[in-house]
Amino acid sequence: MNIIKQYSAEYASDVMSVVPLGNVDKTVCGCGLTSVALENDEPMVITVPTIYLALNKARQYPNKRFSGEVLAVWGETDEIDIDLYHCFNKPFKIIVTYDSLPKVKNILNGFKCKLIVDEAHTLLSNTKLKPEVVDEVFKIAEEHKDRVSFISATPTPLEYLPDWVSTLDQVTIQWTNTSKAIPIIAERQYPYKSLQEEFIAPLSQYGTMTLKGRNFRKLIIFVNSINRITDTIKKTGLNKEDCGIICGDSLTNDLKIAGIKRYIDGEMPKFLFITSAGFGGIDIYDSEAMTLVVSNTSRHWQMIDMLTDLQQAISRQRNKDNPNYGTFIYIFNQTLFKKTEEELIAEIDHIRSKITKSIQLYDHAVEKGLQDGFETYPDFEAYTLFKDGRYVINEQAFLADRYFILETRKRYRKGFDIKAQFNCAETIEPNVIEVATYKDLVDYFRANHQNGLIDWGIYSYKTAWISIIERSYKIHGKVWKDISHAKSMIKKIDYGDKQMKEIIYNSFETGSYTRKVAKERLQEVYARLGINKKAQHHHFDELFTKVEHKMVKGERFVEILEK
Repeated sequence: MNIIKQYSAEYASDVMSVVPLGNVDKTVCGCGLTSVALENDEPMVITVPTIYLALNKARQYPNKRFSGEVLAVWGETDEIDIDLYHCFNKPFKIIVTYDSLPKVKNILNGFKCKLIVDEAHTLLSNTKLKPEVVDEVFKIAEEHKDRVSFISATPTPLEYLPDWVSTLDQVTIQWTNTSKAIPIIAERQYPYKSLQEEFIAPLSQYGTMTLKGRNFRKLIIFVNSINRITDTIKKTGLNKEDCGIICGDSLTNDLKIAGIKRYIDGEMPKFLFITSAGFGGIDIYDSEAMTLVVSNTSRHWQMIDMLTDLQQAISRQRNKDNPNYGTFIYIFNQTLFKKTEEELIAEIDHIRSKITKSIQLYDHAVEKGLQDGFETYPDFEAYTLFKDGRYVINEQAFLADRYFILETRKRYRKGFDIKAQFNCAETIEPNVIEVATYKDLVDYFRANHQNGLIDWGIYSYKTAWISIIERSYKIHGKVWKDISHAKSMIKKIDYGDKQMKEIIYNSFETGSYTRKVAKERLQEVYARLGINKKAQHHHFDELFTKVEHKMVKGERFVEILEK
C-alpha cells in the first residue's frame, strides 16, 4: 500500500508518537523520526550503519525527553551487557550496528519489539559494508517484517531491494514547511588544492573567514578519504590538536590518523573532518561552524558517497541558532565517467558469468577434495556468500552495482545542475589567499631570531612547523628549508601506517600468547606510537596474516601462526 502523510511541523515528535511501519521515505534529514523511536514508550531495536552513529545517539540519553538509558551495541559489546540492560530497562532501547544485529536476535525473537533499519539507503550505497552483513540485515528484517521500518531521507528504489520489501507499506512523509539548503558553489579543477589553499589555510591563519556575507570560525569538512584528510592536515601545517575526525572504527584507520582525536560529542574542534562513516544520522551542534563538502568525481568511491549522500552531509549541523544553518560550501570538479551505461552493465554481466563458473569449479574441487589449492576469480568474495556449506551468488552485490550505474550516475550528473536544484545558489570564483609555507617560516626565523628566541608574530598560528624549526635549532644550532630533512635531523619519526604495522609485527613473534599478555603488549605498542585505541584480541586478526583464538584449560589464548 502506498501511503502519503503530510505534516506542517518542525519535528516528527510534534505530530506523531510512533514510527510508521513499512518502507518509510521521510524526505527530509533531521526531522527527528529516529528520536520518536528512541523517546516513546515502545521497546525498540534500531540498527544503524556505523559505530559512531550508535554512540552519538546513545550518548544523548537520558535527557529531558526520555529518562531511560539507550544501549549502543557494536563489535566490542558483550552479550552479558545486552542481557543485563534488557532485563533492567523498561522500555528497552537498543541501537545496534548493522554487523552486530545478530547479537540481539534473541531479543527480537523473544519479545514483540519493533525493528527499525535506520539510514536504510546505506545498505546499497555504502561500498564498505561487507556483503554478508547486508544479506544478514535483510534476512533478519524479513523474519520480522510485520514490525519492521526501513527509514531514509534518500531511499533506494524498490527494484534494487529484495522482493519482499515491496510487500510492505510504502510510506512517504511530506513536510510542508521545509526550506531549501543554500550552497556556495566552488567549481574547481583540483578540489583538494582548493580546500587547502582557499579555505583551511586562511581560516587557520586569520582565525575567521567571511564568504558571501557569512562569517565562520570553524569548518565541518566532508572528505571521503582518510589519506586526503591526513595529507591536507600535513600540507596546511595544521596543529592536530585543532583537528578532529569522524571515520570508520578500524585499526587501519587508527594507524593513519595517529595524533588526530576522534570526535564523539562536546565542543567541536576548529576543523572537523568527516568521511562517509559520519554521513548518516549524526548530530553536530555548533554556533560558529560552516559545512563544507568536497566531491572529486575522478574517484569512484568518493563520487558515490559524496553525491548520493549530499543531502545527508549538509544536514548534520543541527544548531538553528548558527547563522550559517542551511548553508554549505560545495567544492567539486566536472570529471565524468568515460564509459557508457551499456559498457558498464556488460562488465557486470561478464563478472557474474565468471563468478558463476568459478562457483561451479569450486564445487567440483570440493567433491575431489582439492578445494585448499583452488584459485577463485579475483572478485569472488565481493560477489558471493557462503551458505549451508557452499558458495552462492550474492544478489544484493549485483543489485548494488546496477543501482550505481543506472541511478547514482544520473543523480550525480543532475546534481551538478546545482543552480537549478537550489534556488539561492551563489558561485565563488577562485580566490587563493597568499598563505605562508614552511620555507617562509624558516626565512623569518633566520632573519629575526636572537639565539633561538623569536616572536613569531603573524606566523604564530603555525604551531606544528614552529616546533620543528625551534627543535632543529635547539639540537643542531641550524635550521633547514627541507621539512623532511629537518624532521629526520631531530629524530622526529613521522610514522606512516605501513611503518606502524612493521613496528607492531616486530613486537611479536609467531607462537601462542595468553589473551591478557597479548593485549597488554599490544597496548604498550599503541601508546608508543600515539594510537588512541584500546587493544582488543580481535585486532590481531587485522594485523597478522593468520591467527587462531583458542581456550586451553579455561584460559583464552591468541596464537599467531603467520606474520
